[in-house]
Amino acid sequence: MARHPVNERGFTMIEVMIAIAITAIATSGLLALFMVETRASGYSRHSTEATVLAEDQVERLRTSAPPAATTTGTQTAIDERGKSGGIYTRTWTTTPGSSYYDVSVTVSWPEDGTTKQVVVRSRRDL
Repeated sequence: MARHPVNERGFTMIEVMIAIAITAIATSGLLALFMVETRASGYSRHSTEATVLAEDQVERLRTSAPPAATTTGTQTAIDERGKSGGIYTRTWTTTPGSSYYDVSVTVSWPEDGTTKQVVVRSRRDL
């Protein structure tokens, strides 16, 4: 019959459970960080696309004929290229002054249960 040496040691059940608990805590922290970064990345992408949509409409309105009266417009359910089928809503207003006119474009979209928006304003001399 073989005898085991007295100084042979292994992991106890408590040590294994502590190691598993530490691994679980670290993993849950990494998972939470991943979720926050994914949400921030989505918001960043949407706000960049909304800004491009707003700037595009501002330039279109600034290069068209000056309005004689205040004008407004709306496009709903547009994508990042301004085509139908997306999540964005683009509204604009042009307001004439004595020697200039103001242009304001707002692009909004739903995100995380709230409505986010980007507003771009410009002024053009007549």
